[in-house]
Amino acid sequence: MLDYLITNARIIDPESGGDFYGSLGIKGETIDCLFHSSSVLPSARETINAEGGILLPGFIDVHTHTENSILCAEKILAMGVTTAVSGNCGHSSDNIETFLAKFDSGGYPVNQVEQIGYSVLRRGAGLDDINRPAEAKHIEAMKLRAKEAFASGACGISFGIEYTPGASVHEVTELAQLAAQEGRFISIHGRLESPSDLDSLREALDLALITSAPLIYSHLVYMYYGENLKKALDIIEEYRAKCPNVWVDSGMYTAFTTVVRAPCFSESIFLDDAAKLSRLRAATGKYAGQFLDKDKYLEMRKNFPNDSFIYEPGDPRDVFTAYESPDILVSSDCVEYKEGQGHPQAAATYPYFFRLLVQETGKLPLLDAVRRCTLLPARASGFTTKGRISPGMDADLVILDWDNLREHADFPGKGDPGAPPSGVKHVFVNGVLSIQNEKRLIGSNGGRSIRR
Repeated sequence: MLDYLITNARIIDPESGGDFYGSLGIKGETIDCLFHSSSVLPSARETINAEGGILLPGFIDVHTHTENSILCAEKILAMGVTTAVSGNCGHSSDNIETFLAKFDSGGYPVNQVEQIGYSVLRRGAGLDDINRPAEAKHIEAMKLRAKEAFASGACGISFGIEYTPGASVHEVTELAQLAAQEGRFISIHGRLESPSDLDSLREALDLALITSAPLIYSHLVYMYYGENLKKALDIIEEYRAKCPNVWVDSGMYTAFTTVVRAPCFSESIFLDDAAKLSRLRAATGKYAGQFLDKDKYLEMRKNFPNDSFIYEPGDPRDVFTAYESPDILVSSDCVEYKEGQGHPQAAATYPYFFRLLVQETGKLPLLDAVRRCTLLPARASGFTTKGRISPGMDADLVILDWDNLREHADFPGKGDPGAPPSGVKHVFVNGVLSIQNEKRLIGSNGGRSIRR
């Protein structure tokens, strides 16, 4: 007997391109069977009528900072995300074994995948100065710690070169080579020394050519905008033609957020540029939601370096340009914030993606949009049983009420950045029904750590 039978669904499998009305059976943690609408159906312990909703693989978010945050995990689950890749931008847990063991024992709202962060490796090797290149002794120490992290299940190494500007090409290449040898991927938040810095993009993508490591370049529309975005996309296509294991993720907002102390918010960039300062607001802290004048900016830089800014460098229409390029992956960059603070990306990215690019503008066909949230991130991350709908695949599934799918989160000062979406009707994680009729089923935590 099946555990669940989902009936009257529009089923889309991004791998085969299948798009049909029918039913799907779940047994245990996997998809057991598929039926077209005219088939005789087996019995199940519970039947869910999808009422014509769209049944998809659960979304795989390749760029999150969920770490062990329940709040983050709940937000992305409400969007239909069932697997979160975290440890991005060079920041991760420093003990992968202990970190992943938490999710084995107690369950978690979503599947948790962890990279080992390059900033963590540098500090562990005794290299605390972010502006200092690593010496041979540091590189060997980092390699040793990276191997330990891989043995504990880390899926790859994340590089946040902007946050460790002293990191040399040599040291980064040495660690990327190790990842390739161990069958792991690398993700890169680039160096980006200026908005027109395309050399740092080539520096990052060269790692895939040199080492053959699968590579995910992080949050594209945060890094480039306008004409530089178009140039960046041309470079990306050039590298993808040579190396199909080059991947790029992007959010849905050109307004990005990161910590106040980040080099991209330095006084040399903002202090004497009124136009830039006018686009800067506080995401968290005492001025959350407010655009900042010079005095408030300096106060936050001096006294609140661990709070976050939101900066809008480009035009929201740059999102259309980014996703016109084939195979750009969707990501949320989810970070934990206090209630009423932060960035709407953590609660709105996926419904916003489908609403804006499929429903309202028709910029993407539905199947293409689904692939960017499911199959393609599964391939980029090396998941062979996720991102697909066929018997034997993991029962990570989302059912969308297409006509009512909409994001409700907004920027602080305008709305609630954490407001959940509507239209994400049902969500299964490893066969565990976690959201039913848009309501979170308390205690239903099917997520677990995924080790490589």
